Amino acid sequence: MGNNSIRIGDIADHMSARREPILVAWRRAIQRDPTVTSGDALPRHQLYDHIPTMLITFEQQLRRANAGSDGSAEAAAQKPAAAHGLQRWQQGYDLREVTRELCKLNECVVQELDAFHAEHPQVSGETFADARRCWAAICSTAIEESVSQYFLLQQQEAAGHVADLEAALEQIRQLEQQRADLWRQAAHDLRGNLGVVANATVGLAHTGLQESSRDQFVRILMRNVASLHHLLDDITSLARLQAGDEQRKIEFLDVASIMVQLCEGIRPLAQQRHLFLRTEGPTGFATEGDATKVRRIAQNLILNAVKFTQLGGVTVTWGDSGHDDPKRWLLTVTDTGPGLQTDSGAPISSALKSLQEAPAKTTDQVQAQDASAKTQSTGEGIGLSIVKRLCELLNATVEVQSSEGAGTTFRILFPRSYSS
Repeated sequence: MGNNSIRIGDIADHMSARREPILVAWRRAIQRDPTVTSGDALPRHQLYDHIPTMLITFEQQLRRANAGSDGSAEAAAQKPAAAHGLQRWQQGYDLREVTRELCKLNECVVQELDAFHAEHPQVSGETFADARRCWAAICSTAIEESVSQYFLLQQQEAAGHVADLEAALEQIRQLEQQRADLWRQAAHDLRGNLGVVANATVGLAHTGLQESSRDQFVRILMRNVASLHHLLDDITSLARLQAGDEQRKIEFLDVASIMVQLCEGIRPLAQQRHLFLRTEGPTGFATEGDATKVRRIAQNLILNAVKFTQLGGVTVTWGDSGHDDPKRWLLTVTDTGPGLQTDSGAPISSALKSLQEAPAKTTDQVQAQDASAKTQSTGEGIGLSIVKRLCELLNATVEVQSSEGAGTTFRILFPRSYSS
């Protein structure tokens, strides 16, 4: 082919033959640029991704121009350019790196065009100008589309972060509300027991009190002081759990021994209330876990069950969870009580008055107040919150089945082993 016959289609053939050397030169330019570092960790095919497509688009547009076909270089470049922006965003490029590597590609293509023109000075200036304009349109579109796609993805990512933050803030608000309700409930429980203690104390100080009435006041006083002690222990434990001060200590333990000893200690309380407390499970049931925290979980569930059960009793069972989950073991506490209250945050009766506002009460009045505090108190909320926190610490799950008037069953699934 003579020099006088060179047309724009010949430039397209030259660029096609030189596509691989252009890519190599572009890769070296990227490697020498200190501001483009994300591509260093990419394999060759990922670094190139849509760059060869842009070069092919340039060649195709030159051939269309050679054939007299009217085609938009900008429209042809939009799809590969947008895909390039998506790819680079996914690969962790920042916006400066995206634009810099496209600018380096522009330099390499322009250098190749200039080299071709230098080797073929007979090419008309108009033909060469057409080729350069075609590439300029493709390159500018590539930068525009790539950057636009990058910005769009950044906006979508930012919108996702905002949505995540809003959801997290809502969860925090709900947790704070639950915490406030829990502490308000604790204050109500304390107030109820303190009211009984205060009135029993006033009754004991009353002159001319019969011995039988004095004994009743003492029993009421001792029962409510013990209840206050237990409630304060629960509040302290819950505060430590919420503050993250509790750590689990994993060791081998015998679940049967822990449960039998625990129930032996609680059985006298159940017998005072004319309730049974049964234990069912295999002897020598060994597993990994935190013995102290497993005992506290069981203790809180059993004490709550005994406290709120009026007839029947409580059954504690342990053993394998079954074929569905052989990596866990099961602890179950079942009672024949009234079922969980639907409004666990119900406050102590507003009828309870402070000592300064109420006159000294008779034995019957204090006994009635004592019974009211026991039946209206919702102290199970604190105990169950402690159970939930301890289960989270031990990677255990809690399942509850409760029916009004038919009792409640708590099923705790503990891991058989821990990795750390």
